[in-house]
Amino acid sequence: MPPLPNYEDALEQVLRHAEVMTSTESVALDGAMDRILADGVRADRDQPPFNRAALDGYAMRHADLQQSDTFQVVATVAAGQPATVDVPPGTCVAIATGAPVPETLDMVIPHERSDRGDRNGASVRFQSTDLPAGNAIHLRGADAGKDDVLVQPGTRLAPAHLGLAAAVGLDAVTVRTRPRVHLLTSGDEIVNRTCDPLPHQVRNSNGPMLGGLIERMGAVLAAHHHVPDEPDDVRAALETALATADVVVTVGGISAGDRDFIPPMLDALGVTTLLAGAAIQPGRPIRVARDNSGTMVVSLPGNPVSVLAMACLFLWPVLHAKLGCAAPVPWREITLARDVQPNPRRSQFRPAVLDAAGDATVPHWQGSGDLAHTAETDGLVALPMQDQPVPAGTRLPFLPWP
Repeated sequence: MPPLPNYEDALEQVLRHAEVMTSTESVALDGAMDRILADGVRADRDQPPFNRAALDGYAMRHADLQQSDTFQVVATVAAGQPATVDVPPGTCVAIATGAPVPETLDMVIPHERSDRGDRNGASVRFQSTDLPAGNAIHLRGADAGKDDVLVQPGTRLAPAHLGLAAAVGLDAVTVRTRPRVHLLTSGDEIVNRTCDPLPHQVRNSNGPMLGGLIERMGAVLAAHHHVPDEPDDVRAALETALATADVVVTVGGISAGDRDFIPPMLDALGVTTLLAGAAIQPGRPIRVARDNSGTMVVSLPGNPVSVLAMACLFLWPVLHAKLGCAAPVPWREITLARDVQPNPRRSQFRPAVLDAAGDATVPHWQGSGDLAHTAETDGLVALPMQDQPVPAGTRLPFLPWP
């Protein structure tokens, strides 16, 4: 049997088969936060649309400063007013931040460089004349020209993007339709979370956890069904899910046990396996498949920490790819705060806590069934495969929870 791929290779062989969904919808700006933009936001005019005063002061001609330091103030231009004033040579206008600068003037001198004018406001004397032409003027088109793309397709919309859309006159934006996810949890030992379990049973914690993750990853949890460990039930549930979802997520039933029916049922339904295991901990049995219509099937192990980690490491990138998201999932580097013992045979992805300085501590755990130890954690830290402890101060990849 060939060796299992590392995480990077495993993810690459999955993502090359994850096709971008083509369906889009128009969403009002007040409901577009965190959606993935399908069409770029373009400037409907130059930005800014006029030469704009960048501070309160006096607008004038730079050439006039060579002749005098005292000038008649012939007008006041406020923000929101047109700059249709006559400014003869050797004079200036009082101007407010954000106001349009009259076309014949090429600089603004701040109030702090003046005596703030005489009692009648009819003249002003400047205390320093060493400012350059163009001072404190935000030039027309300096930010963007008409028809320039201000927000690129594939962008996850943040508040600033919504502000830009409003600035160019949009009331709605065209975004990618969210992938519909059908979730199938499995296992005869699993009971509903509202039940009083017998000693050999556990409540279904994976369903609510994945439901929250799926929504935060930008998809829609369209359905969730719990499937008993019976081959006919598994096949029927998979058939329904494949026919109705963009992505199917299964939990449990993918190891080598006699009652792990999901892989053979997917094979029987003609679904192509893209990945069957990876050299990682937790989540070594991770599987990903794809049917002929492009529906992806992400099959997670059953232990809850494995579910949490594998959803972030595989499901999240798959959903990003389906959405055509321009940015990858937000890996970054952190510093390890304390030594930690890695796995010598597999790369480890361990839940970690970030301190006030942003350094990571990996808490003690009891294995992939120990969901309790994740309660105070902030994301996953990637530990290298090695025999010796990873020392404090090591820089490591870190993926925050969605």
